[in-house]
Amino acid sequence: MNINRLDRIAIAGVGLLGGSIGHALRAAGFAGTRVGIGRRASSLEAAVACDAVDEVTLDVEAGVRGAGLVVLCTPLGQMEQMFRRIAPVLKPGTYVTDVGSTKAGVVRMAQRLLPPKVRFVGSHPMAGSEKTGVEFARADLFDRALCIVTPTARTPSAHVRWMRGFWESMGATTTVLDPRKHDVLLARVSHLPHAVATALVHLSKDGAIDVAGPGFADATRIASGDPDMWTDILRTNRAAMIRSIDRLVAELNRLRSKLDRDDADALRQWLAAGKQVRDEWIALRYRKKVLPP
Repeated sequence: MNINRLDRIAIAGVGLLGGSIGHALRAAGFAGTRVGIGRRASSLEAAVACDAVDEVTLDVEAGVRGAGLVVLCTPLGQMEQMFRRIAPVLKPGTYVTDVGSTKAGVVRMAQRLLPPKVRFVGSHPMAGSEKTGVEFARADLFDRALCIVTPTARTPSAHVRWMRGFWESMGATTTVLDPRKHDVLLARVSHLPHAVATALVHLSKDGAIDVAGPGFADATRIASGDPDMWTDILRTNRAAMIRSIDRLVAELNRLRSKLDRDDADALRQWLAAGKQVRDEWIALRYRKKVLPP
């Protein structure tokens, strides 16, 4: 996949992820026009000022018209409206993807609302932070990051290869998952951790936070994420989240039982097993250069 075969790429939502896509495209050598689409003129002006995009518009239809690729970086709660708005003006053969943190619902909407000649492939780049806004965007955000591409049985393999090539051109490592499988797995390793981080903060509101140290800060960093965005994520993946919460409660009950028995050996084994799994994961990710140093 050669991104310079495209003359125009539209990015709907030029915040941290959208702005970083714009920067990464330029760093990768994209010579065409990067069009930023947004809802606030001030945000779009900031995107132009920091060279995240070349052109901006508040008009969604005008922004995507003529684009060879459209990247939807809009909140999950706005995705259906976005599909409805862009569907009539997309040219045949246009690639469309999104960066949503849940995929099954988005993919169903795309299949239902986009014209058959549009090439939609869902994406989820595992990059970002609790920060939002184009001022935090950077060209290397996707370097060594994992991007999950979520085709269905109806998605042509050539379209999947193209979308993987797009993300890899910006430095990402890609893998492919069924949309529903994606949501089940991400509930455990992304969505539940955010909920747990927030729960830990709630547990500290009785004054405990006044004596918290770096460990608490590390464990709860992601609780500073955008509440509106995370409301959408948790709601659109609520079935998998409920199952993951139940699994967490069961794991905590196992820990409680060990504490209740004051079983030092069982506690040590439980902690050691968790340490081993995480250490092996970190070593593997560093070896594959997926995680930043």
